[in-house]
Amino acid sequence: MRAPVSMAARPTLATAALLAVAIALPAFSSNYVIDVALTIVTYSILGLGLNIVVGYAGLLDLGYAAFFAIGAYTTALLETLLGFSFWETLPFSLGFAGLSGIVIGYPTLRLRSDYLAIVTLGFGEITRIVATNLEITGGPNGIYGIASPGLFGYEISSPRAVYELGMAFLIVVLLFAVRLGRSRLGRAWTSIREDEAAAEAVGVATLRVKLLAYVMGALIGGIAGSLFAARFGTIDPTGFTYLQSVTILIVVVLGGRGSIPGVILGAIIVAGVPEMLRFLNLWRIFGFAVALVVLMLLRPQGLWPVRARRAMPRADLSAVPPVAAAAPAPPGAAAAGETLLEVRDLMRRFGGVMAIGGISFEVRSGEILALIGPNGAGKTTVFNCLTGVTRASGGRMLWCGTPLSGGAPHRNVHRGIARTFQGIRLFGHMSAFENVLTGMDHRLHTPLLAELAGTPSARAEAAEHEAQGMRWLDMVGLGGRASEYAADLPYGDQRRLEIARALASNPRLILLDEPAAGMNPTEKQALMELIRRIRALGVTVLLIEHDMTLVMGVSDRIIVMDHGVMIAEGPPAQIQSDVRVIDAYLGTADEDDDASNAADGEESLWGS
Repeated sequence: MRAPVSMAARPTLATAALLAVAIALPAFSSNYVIDVALTIVTYSILGLGLNIVVGYAGLLDLGYAAFFAIGAYTTALLETLLGFSFWETLPFSLGFAGLSGIVIGYPTLRLRSDYLAIVTLGFGEITRIVATNLEITGGPNGIYGIASPGLFGYEISSPRAVYELGMAFLIVVLLFAVRLGRSRLGRAWTSIREDEAAAEAVGVATLRVKLLAYVMGALIGGIAGSLFAARFGTIDPTGFTYLQSVTILIVVVLGGRGSIPGVILGAIIVAGVPEMLRFLNLWRIFGFAVALVVLMLLRPQGLWPVRARRAMPRADLSAVPPVAAAAPAPPGAAAAGETLLEVRDLMRRFGGVMAIGGISFEVRSGEILALIGPNGAGKTTVFNCLTGVTRASGGRMLWCGTPLSGGAPHRNVHRGIARTFQGIRLFGHMSAFENVLTGMDHRLHTPLLAELAGTPSARAEAAEHEAQGMRWLDMVGLGGRASEYAADLPYGDQRRLEIARALASNPRLILLDEPAAGMNPTEKQALMELIRRIRALGVTVLLIEHDMTLVMGVSDRIIVMDHGVMIAEGPPAQIQSDVRVIDAYLGTADEDDDASNAADGEESLWGS
């Protein structure tokens, strides 16, 4: 009896069947159908390239046709002026397109939203205007006489042959895009799209990763441009207008940002449906536009939205070599009781407001240190300074004896400092499993090219990586919910997932910013046990919390802040009896207040 096809294998089989039909299309179709299909193939390639920039990384690009033009003009110029063959021009098309990705990407890395859109729109228009006005590019008349590609003595000039060439290019780009999406670089892009600040805080080098998005997208645009030049044998600036960029963007958004099948579906609709509506004559474009608006209103996430990646099945974990699920501090960590972090006269001013007024303290290896104080005391600002989110106005911060200030947040994560946020900042449209993997990815050593090629060493490291990710989820009690979107988890589970993601970076110091906020008493008790287990792993804990029962139950030392300055420091028993701390929380009692009321207030403060 034959075993049934697994659910995981069905999409692969369906994709292979559709590709087989697409490759065989010239055998049973007219030249008109083949021409339309080749247009769909071209838009599919362009959509896959723009999907990296817009879909994966969430960077709005309104000038993507510029890369398309650069690839086409490079092939055309090298063939007509220097006599290169089509295949000899391809490396140059890739190189110039990739270089243009750096040119447009590097200056715009720190821009967001509408500013980024304006810059990319300007780049696309500049490219078109340059092509229109330069004599070498043929000006508005373009370049003619581009030779057809040849392969093993066979000229690729007929519509059917060019279509097969286009399908070969599409398959290569498709495999490249799939591998990129499943790589750690793909996860980094998605994390930036979800929350750039949180991505930086878990170790993603956001500036470099965004630049790579532009470069990878530009490479694919260059390939499509070369195919375009080979298909028509002539090019001119009218093929690379702003309208072309918008059309490619529609392909991505209509299909579903980040979804590779969605991009193919979007290309079929955008390039194929108008041809099917030709019987409507001039009304076909109007009808198509109305249909697009209705579709986006009904399916704003796209026709084929991307799905969360499923966690590695537990059966597969048994085949993975044992690893440290809850890895202790890395070799060379400070011994228990030694100074891990030293803060001296730390100051942070926002205009005329002094948020931190020159505080000094030490964090010792192996301890749980709580930082408490009323709202507005400056606690979270201290965390932001320590992690590089906010630049200190004065003072010194030393990490294991070396200066800490001035480093980007992701560099501090690589040094061994992880954090959670006061307001949960997960990657909501990534699974719990992917959230944890993103927090671990900076620890991978396999080069990206080896990962894309799927070498044995890359696969082994990825398997170990995923096994550790599942174990971190198990540690916080979320192993059974690994494949669920982070945004769909209950509040308490989201808090635990954020802790698991921070721990996955294998830190020596973890900064927990109000981890018990919004939790019920049962969840808070479980959180206390989790914090103790974190310390047992050899990870030092610096904790901000308003729940005094939790603070007094887990802390070895407590630092109290009020109005940006430290007012007390010591063990829990000492802090509980400090009059300055009680006054900061409850206000100074009037002399005629009833003593029992003061006692009740103190009892309420410490949660006794």
